[in-house]
Amino acid sequence: MSAWPAVPLVAGEAWPAASPAKRLPFSELRGSSSSSSSLRSKIRRSSSQPSGGVSLSADAALRSKQQHQQQRRQRRQQQQLAGLLVGCSALARKRLGSAALARRRLQLSAAAGEQLSGEPRGLRSGSLRGSLFLFQIPLTLPTVFPASLAGLLPKHSVVLAELAAESGGGFAAFDFEPRQKDSLGSALRLLSGGSVPGRFGAREMRQLPSGAVRVGLLKEDASVEQVAGAIALNARFDSNLSLSSNDCNTYARSVLELLLNQPSSPTGQRLYSTLDADVMDEGSQLVYKEPSLIGAIVLVAGTTVGAGILALPAVTQKVGFLPSSGALFLCWLYMATTGLLIAEVALADMASSGKQATSLQSMASRTIGPIGAFVSSASFVIVHFGLLVAYISKGGELLAEVFGGASAAAPGPVLFAAVFGGLVFATKGSDTLELLNNAFAAVVLVSFFLLVSLALPLVEPSRLFDVADWSSTSDIVPTLLLSLVYHNVVPTICAKLEGDRGKISLAIVVGSFLPFLMFLIWNGVILAAVPPGGSADPLDALRASQGSGLLGLGVLAFSLSAIVTSFIGFVIALTDFFADVLGDGSSSSDTGSARNLNRVRDFALTLLPPLALACYDPSLFFQAIDKAGAFGVSMLFGFLPAWMALMQRASELPVLVRSPGFLGGYERAPLAPGGVAVLVVVGGGALALVAENALELLTGG
Repeated sequence: MSAWPAVPLVAGEAWPAASPAKRLPFSELRGSSSSSSSLRSKIRRSSSQPSGGVSLSADAALRSKQQHQQQRRQRRQQQQLAGLLVGCSALARKRLGSAALARRRLQLSAAAGEQLSGEPRGLRSGSLRGSLFLFQIPLTLPTVFPASLAGLLPKHSVVLAELAAESGGGFAAFDFEPRQKDSLGSALRLLSGGSVPGRFGAREMRQLPSGAVRVGLLKEDASVEQVAGAIALNARFDSNLSLSSNDCNTYARSVLELLLNQPSSPTGQRLYSTLDADVMDEGSQLVYKEPSLIGAIVLVAGTTVGAGILALPAVTQKVGFLPSSGALFLCWLYMATTGLLIAEVALADMASSGKQATSLQSMASRTIGPIGAFVSSASFVIVHFGLLVAYISKGGELLAEVFGGASAAAPGPVLFAAVFGGLVFATKGSDTLELLNNAFAAVVLVSFFLLVSLALPLVEPSRLFDVADWSSTSDIVPTLLLSLVYHNVVPTICAKLEGDRGKISLAIVVGSFLPFLMFLIWNGVILAAVPPGGSADPLDALRASQGSGLLGLGVLAFSLSAIVTSFIGFVIALTDFFADVLGDGSSSSDTGSARNLNRVRDFALTLLPPLALACYDPSLFFQAIDKAGAFGVSMLFGFLPAWMALMQRASELPVLVRSPGFLGGYERAPLAPGGVAVLVVVGGGALALVAENALELLTGG
């Protein structure tokens, strides 16, 4: 049907016309001087003839030749640009931008469809020898549908295999398409999620279309009969076509697996491997240093458990335990999904650039373009500065309490930033910092269970059901989202775990789920231990009602350790961000000194602005934290990951990225399930939250 690929690829259907693919000499491409002067002399001689018709024919011939040469030049430029774009080189992405790449790729795909040529010849047999290619073009929908809809649908995939010389040469094209291509009803059923009868076929092509991607070498003794027989005899091949589970990409992937000469070595899960420098210093032996999955989980969990858990009971007591627990679970599910989306884009960025370190700014610049890079950078810095103000302010207050008050010469925020900021500066990049972070995380766990056990005698379960204001649940969502933030360390986790997709997914899901359980238990115990309806902070009310030194010590240890673990994660992420944006910026021969100066610069930019705000007005934390989740977190860690993942997936070939053997043994399929529907829900939910809170600000609600 006209709603399907403009290039029919099944026996019995006609191919559009195209020109043969041959390389022209430069003189012929530009127009040789000898042929041009000869033609001009003929025109001049013809102008002296009595009949003017000869002169007119010569003029027409000259114009025809010039037009033909111009078409050849344009076609050659298109083919060269197509190879550049399909290669997805970092240089092309930087110069053209991701949006321009996507638009140009669509234009070239359409142009390639027009260039396909040859009379149709049904291909039922033939030996295959040489290389294997993949060619994809957008679907062409009926005019009743908007043109932009084709960009959201899977592209039509064609597998091209070189035919052996004894089989006539050229290429064998394999694809899968609807039986009734011209049926509008088939298009409607497919777009509504249904399926239609499909057919798999092979066809001979004389030339390779521009934009085809070389996948690898063919297996020995590969043939057209082998592919047709495997498709016909294998019971798992479904003859019904659908856009979700059994489309042309499914068949293309199966044909590639059948024909591609796979490497003998097994595919790996990592992007790179880290060598143990300590062992290398002692001898010449190269030893692989296994990354710590436990350390990555602890880093995610420690970053999540911060100041948000201290404010959680004060926010949730007005809506009740059951509504807040349901909202907390949905917020965890949302934030775990966006964390996987960030990891998905970060892994693609690391694979394409070859760099270990990346940031949200780099990912947004590559996938969205300059606008996305600016928005992500501004949001990232604002959110991190705001939360660091919170941690320095609250941490300084708690640290001053530990030392019996702060002096005028060393206020609490200055003391906190100097002690723990200096600790991160001195140990960043070493195992010592990981050990310290793990130690503070252990204190969080021990003090948490100590605090819960001390509060259990005060618990009255009936209080959990006294309040259930479901209508006000949306009011606490910004604080819940802020409490579950760990996304700033996701790029660090990806580099720490060497790009291992399985370990990264496990670290994100488990590392964020543990704080969710802690929040759930914490919320229930505190709300059940304090009478409902009070206006004071439940934690302060609990400490005031008991006056117990042990309970007060438990609250202090838990609060300070939770803030320190979160502070460490945010400082690491923000210093990595400044290092990525500003670079090393040094051409000095003394690289060690230049590296130390850059570390000082990054830490100064990270700590001094929030420290100044915390010292100037500590109450700014309470005003900013309420809206940080509504605007900063929802946009930076909600809408932006969905947008980046959508652009990332649109720029890839799904037939290749979902099979490790097709891309050097590393799989780049989506980490978060659900396809485009999940991206729409994630991005739409973030925009809805921003709109609701913006309306409240405008109306004074």
